[in-house]
Amino acid sequence: MLRQTLLVLALAGCVAAPALAAAGNEQAAVLAAEKGWSTGVSKPDFALLDKVLADDLTYTHSTGSSDTKASYIDKLKTGKMRYFSAEYVSEPRVQILSSDTALTFGQIKVATLGPNNSPVPATLAFLHVFIKRHGQWQLIAHQSAKVN
Repeated sequence: MLRQTLLVLALAGCVAAPALAAAGNEQAAVLAAEKGWSTGVSKPDFALLDKVLADDLTYTHSTGSSDTKASYIDKLKTGKMRYFSAEYVSEPRVQILSSDTALTFGQIKVATLGPNNSPVPATLAFLHVFIKRHGQWQLIAHQSAKVN
């Protein structure tokens, strides 16, 4: 009986190991897309943003205003919006919801464009929703709130 139990556990481990590795790979891919957003806005790198932002993005700022992908990138290109920096307080958490949907959340310190073109620092709590399209994770929804 002990041998049968050990055999079943060993076989279960062989089946579970690839599934766990695949889940870890997906988490890493989502985290890479997440960091693509922060790098893209702080550089700015418009080619990277075009890749990591979904065409049907809804981007709700901590002020309550919203943007689409086109309007968000346009504001960055024209200088109406600027990120001087975007640094995570700690590694963002990733939650895989399905094979094509994931969340990231955490806190990020940003410095954005303020009066007289000066940086205005803020710490934001954020929630990002990612979808996987054509093998690529993309940000489809952003929501942030200022942390006191």
